[in-house]
Amino acid sequence: MKVLLIDDSEIDNYINKAIISKSDIVSEVVTKTSGREALDYLVELKEEVDLLPDIIFLDIRMPGMDGYEFIEHYKNLPSTLKDKCRVFVLSSSTNPTDVARSESYEEIEKHLAKPLAHHSIEKLIHS
Repeated sequence: MKVLLIDDSEIDNYINKAIISKSDIVSEVVTKTSGREALDYLVELKEEVDLLPDIIFLDIRMPGMDGYEFIEHYKNLPSTLKDKCRVFVLSSSTNPTDVARSESYEEIEKHLAKPLAHHSIEKLIHS
């Protein structure tokens, strides 16, 4: 199981990577600090489906390209890529408007509140 963290906060990435790495079912955690960097990474791997992440945790509040802009671009990626990746928003925002917006995208499985420590990685993966 491979996980991609997309968050502009190096501290959040460090903490979430440590939390995820404790799971026995996760073999690799990759971090990207912008939506653009993450899209470029996914496009690089689109021909090598086995190397794509199984889970993407996406922050919505990022400078440059926010999480929703990332999803708008992600929607246009090949279905072979999107079929492999499950996307969860991981945000400090619990604003009902943000939650509803996240859940309005069919590409996003769930809007989760930070920190990731409040959620069971195993439960998310097996849900």
